[in-house]
Amino acid sequence: MIRLRAIRRGRGLKARLVGRALRIVYRGDAPGFVKVLMFRPGLLGTPLGRYGDVVMRGPGHWAIGERELFGAAVSSANACGYCVGVHSRIAADCLGDPVVDALVHGTGDEAEPALSAMVTFVRRLSAAPDALTAADLEPLRAAGISDDAIREAAHAAALLEIANRVNSALGVEAMDPAGNRRAAAMLLRRGYDL
Repeated sequence: MIRLRAIRRGRGLKARLVGRALRIVYRGDAPGFVKVLMFRPGLLGTPLGRYGDVVMRGPGHWAIGERELFGAAVSSANACGYCVGVHSRIAADCLGDPVVDALVHGTGDEAEPALSAMVTFVRRLSAAPDALTAADLEPLRAAGISDDAIREAAHAAALLEIANRVNSALGVEAMDPAGNRRAAAMLLRRGYDL
């Protein structure tokens, strides 16, 4: 449960109306992170949503499922159950469960070398950014990953780092598999921009 009662309740008439609409869409309570974004949309929701839409849905070197995979891997390393559930589901819908099982959950071995190298890098970037050196880029370049593609993956990791920290600080809980499927379907359909 979200720790702050004001966020659970919503701020202002518009947020409460959107909250009611989302309860209908989600057939229950709106996801916790959506409530956080809608609490002060001008402060966090709108800017983060626009950044997310560019990073996760805009043109680039990585497919949508691959970007979501990077976000799920970072979220897994940060133990953010909410983001792991939603972003793993999107990645699995796009790339298949075996890829997500291998690279996010570590329970399989089916993965392209470039994806595997990039996931290793974004996890290291998340855990110890100051410890990265030029040597950390060598496996990526050996896998044929360009500097632009590395930058794009780093942006996906940064977006999820922000979401992970906000979720952890405010106590946003993971959803059940049905909630993850609904949230994943909505994000695939609508994107991130509120």
